Amino acid sequence: MENEAVREWHLSTPLSTEDIGKLNAGDLVYLSGPVYTARDGVYKHMLIDGNLPPIDLANLTNVSFQSSPAGVEVAPGKYEVASLQATAGFRYSQYMPQLLEGYGVKAVVGKAGMAEEDYRDTFVKHGAICLTTMGYGLGAIYGSAIEEVLGVYWVEELGLSEALWVLHLKELGPLLVEGDANGNSFFTGVNEEINQRLGSLYEGLKPPVFGRLGEQQKPEIELF
Repeated sequence: MENEAVREWHLSTPLSTEDIGKLNAGDLVYLSGPVYTARDGVYKHMLIDGNLPPIDLANLTNVSFQSSPAGVEVAPGKYEVASLQATAGFRYSQYMPQLLEGYGVKAVVGKAGMAEEDYRDTFVKHGAICLTTMGYGLGAIYGSAIEEVLGVYWVEELGLSEALWVLHLKELGPLLVEGDANGNSFFTGVNEEINQRLGSLYEGLKPPVFGRLGEQQKPEIELF
C-alpha cells in the first residue's frame, strides 16, 4: 500500500521481483512471513568455513536479518524472544556477494545500511535491496512482530546469540529502504542535501577568528 507523503509498503516474504522493483530508497516497509538471522558467527560458519545450513534457506525465504535475538529456551526446542534489534550492516559488506549469489537473498535487514558502492557493485547485480531498522530503542517493538520461532540452529557451534534463528514475522517494521535495487542510498542522498544546505547557510559569513583547537587566524586589522 502506498502513501503520497512517505511511501509505505506491507509485504510478505519471500519477496517477489515485483516487490523489490517497486521499492525506492526512503520508502518504509513492513514484513510478514519467514526470515532468518545471520551475523558474524553464521556468516563465517556458513560462507567462509563452508558449512551447509541444516535447512533449505533459499526455498524458505529470501530475507536475511542481521540480528542477535534476545531470546531464551523456555523448554526443549521452544524459544521466546523479548527483543529483536539489528546490528551494524556495514561490517558485513564482505559477505554480501556470497550471500546474495549463493543463497538467493533479495533483502538484507540491518542497521544503518552499507556504502553506496556496495549497492551499485553487488546488490544491483542480484536485484537485491538493503533495509535498515529505525533508531536504537525499537528492539522490543520489532520483537513483538515475531509470531513464532520456527527453529534455532548451530547453537552448540556458535552459541545462542550467534546462532541461526528462523522466525515467522507479522508486520515487522517500520523498516527503511536504505539501498534500493537501482543502487540508490537514502542516507547518501540525505547527507549530500545537508552538505549543500550547510554551504548556503554559511555563505557570506566572515571566517572565524579561531578555528579548531590550536588554530588561530591573524586579525584583518592591526590593533596597535
